[in-house]
Amino acid sequence: MPTLYILLLFLVIGFFACTKSEKDLLTDNKWKLVGFVDVEANNMKVAEPTDEWCYTLSFKKNKKWEGISSSNSMQGKYIINYNTHSINISTEFMTMVNESFDGYLYLETLKKVDFFSLQENELKLYSNNKQHCLLYKVIY
Repeated sequence: MPTLYILLLFLVIGFFACTKSEKDLLTDNKWKLVGFVDVEANNMKVAEPTDEWCYTLSFKKNKKWEGISSSNSMQGKYIINYNTHSINISTEFMTMVNESFDGYLYLETLKKVDFFSLQENELKLYSNNKQHCLLYKVIY
């Protein structure tokens, strides 16, 4: 019987050791925008262009972030509350090449983000009272 308890203890410890926290999920991954979601209408517009280097974000543990829009490199800071799922993203630096396709929409929406949800391979950044969402998938 004690062997069974020890085995269960190791299984529980192993499960929690392998489960990443939200903070680790956010900061240990690079995120690629899939599209712009209208939550109320339940539809999504795929972000154009779809090049793999466009519309990426990486959040660092030091509360800084970096990314690429359709044409520009960007950097800034973020403030996040994992209890309330609130987030504020500010841009401190951006190259100034003209945006193409959905670049302007992306930049304007990113400025308005105030809430997030996070799952293993999916990040949603919400704006406009959770009516609009930037949907990201993890790329590594």
